[in-house]
Amino acid sequence: MIAPLPLRSFENEVRDFPAEARQRVAQVNLTFEQAQQLTDEHGSPLLVVSKSKLIDTYWAMKNSMPGVDLYYAAKANPDRHILSTLCAENAYVDVCSAGEMHAALVAGFTPDRMLHTHPCKTDSNLLECYEAGVRWFVYDNPIEAAKIARLTPDVNLLLRIATTGASSKINLSAKFGTPIEETLEMLAVAKSMNLNVRGFSFHVGSQCLNPEDYCGVLRNIRQVWEDARSAGYRLEVLDIGGGFPAPYRDDAPTIESFGGAIWTGLQETFGDLDIRLIAEPGRGLCTECVTLITKVIGKSTRWGMPWVYVDDGLYGSFSGKMFDHTDFPLFVQNDGSREVGPCVVAGPTCDSSDIVCRDQMLPEMELGDLILVPSMGAYAGASASPFNGLPVARSISFG
Repeated sequence: MIAPLPLRSFENEVRDFPAEARQRVAQVNLTFEQAQQLTDEHGSPLLVVSKSKLIDTYWAMKNSMPGVDLYYAAKANPDRHILSTLCAENAYVDVCSAGEMHAALVAGFTPDRMLHTHPCKTDSNLLECYEAGVRWFVYDNPIEAAKIARLTPDVNLLLRIATTGASSKINLSAKFGTPIEETLEMLAVAKSMNLNVRGFSFHVGSQCLNPEDYCGVLRNIRQVWEDARSAGYRLEVLDIGGGFPAPYRDDAPTIESFGGAIWTGLQETFGDLDIRLIAEPGRGLCTECVTLITKVIGKSTRWGMPWVYVDDGLYGSFSGKMFDHTDFPLFVQNDGSREVGPCVVAGPTCDSSDIVCRDQMLPEMELGDLILVPSMGAYAGASASPFNGLPVARSISFG
């Protein structure tokens, strides 16, 4: 039996609730028997991509917001299994660098299905992507506009506007985005350089838990859209960014309810306009399709507390604990015969701060036991490093 930690019944979490009312909970995409077979073949730690889960998630999001083109934010996870699967579903892709662009090209995306969203690009980043055929870019300040005018003046631009999302875990407007009251000024700057601004973009922040954050921003954006139109600017694209949430140790709203609320807000604010609508989901698309398999490599008792050491940690796939403010649930195999108690789970490096968790309950673990960690698709592998000379987790597709 697979029991999530802290101890609770996995099956009972979803019983007696209609699908439309159910919160999304983190779930593994493979059994312990399958995990053992995969580690016997490929070793551990291992990031296992479920293509079928990714496809289901993509179409659930697509259907909840009909008419909105989904540009997968490759920064969340540029894994070839994820990119090639989404490409086969005719998705679009959001890139922020030449490296992400090349990964998307290898996966089958063509430049006309790419949007470059980094508001502050190096010359080489801008030129390499332009020379490969990318023609849609983002700016948010006069210096970036001047850079684009100097190097790639014939591209299409979106002006990124700074916004706030009260329920978002990470504020992505703290670093980028022009203040909304300066929108017309920034449009005038681009016009003076003969640049072609085609629309606006914004981002409510990462791991947004309340879709009403989008709706409030949309009302403000519509006002400046009208101001821009009155000033003679012809706008035709609205990019609502990312921020779509995923379940970790805390549940998340269903894709259908979250996307549906945003779609209602779009219809109320921009439904009377014949414009192109874009979203940039990263975490919301890829998180649930990846399960980490990590193995117990050591045990100890320190100051009366059991410690378990595993072969992945904060410098590897659990990097999201530091960089992404996420806390991952751990699943162990337990038929009920092993008593559960408090335990510290530590990573494999010699750094004392490499602690995976201190507050999840575990049965007594043995060397070689496997731990499955769901919701590992976003930023885990993308921000991992080979610190201490230890390799990052290998990625494979399964199911």
